[in-house]
Amino acid sequence: MSEQEEKLTKQVQEYAQIAKENKKVDVAALVLNAFQKQKENRLTDKEKRWGYLVSLGLPPFGLIFAFKFYLSGKDDGEHAAWICGMLTAFSILVAIIFLQILISGSGVNINQIQQIKPSDIQQLYQ
Repeated sequence: MSEQEEKLTKQVQEYAQIAKENKKVDVAALVLNAFQKQKENRLTDKEKRWGYLVSLGLPPFGLIFAFKFYLSGKDDGEHAAWICGMLTAFSILVAIIFLQILISGSGVNINQIQQIKPSDIQQLYQ
């Protein structure tokens, strides 16, 4: 059971105890209010979707969403932040592997790329 579900269960038990002590208390209204408050304290699906897409498509910027979600104070913010962080790390790893494959397929090694001078590139444009 998640932390949010445990909180909600504890609240419902407290409301049941209050109802036993005072018969005039409307437990159904209290429980409905608790469910509504729990739903309000969550990230929207749109926010999470954008965070996940940015984490996959633009890896370094996914960390911005991860920090935003982590500091949001929402019930599921920390979980969404971890997912954004993992998707960002995965996307960076895939980009590195893709670049290594691309460079190795061209017959050029890293040392040769590092030896290129800006003046050589300028001569190509002229």
